[in-house]
Amino acid sequence: MGQANRHGLVVEERGDLDPATGKTVNPNGVTGARRVDLLEYWHKRGTISTEGYNAAEALRNAFEATMRGPAALPDNDRVQSSPKPDHAIDIHIDRISRFQGIMRHVSRDDRAIVSACVLEGKHPSRVYGSTRVRQGLAHLREALDRMAQSMGGGAKHA
Repeated sequence: MGQANRHGLVVEERGDLDPATGKTVNPNGVTGARRVDLLEYWHKRGTISTEGYNAAEALRNAFEATMRGPAALPDNDRVQSSPKPDHAIDIHIDRISRFQGIMRHVSRDDRAIVSACVLEGKHPSRVYGSTRVRQGLAHLREALDRMAQSMGGGAKHA
């Protein structure tokens, strides 16, 4: 529970959602901590739009899929082999193609900010400098909105 481990943690109430009011009912005052990424944080604060958030999530999920290996079954004690050895390569190529298909919606001028903030999880100050944070956040919002509009609303590829 040191300082470095608490970075990005948000303490929030745990409880049931009341369907009538839409609020969390927590009579015992139980709280929990979870790590919130910057995209979710900016979306909750209204810094980026819902469409931009959805487009960024689709892009990040496609990017992360390119780094995943094929699934292995933990309950199978035999060596996993495939009658088609190229199958894993085909899956990886499909994942890269999906990522490139979504990344194609990001304009050349927006690639630096989108790559830094969405794919690398960095703050816009890393791209724009600490004195121009507002300009970086504005550019990120506009870039994600353009990307979502190009994708047809952002949720299409999510």
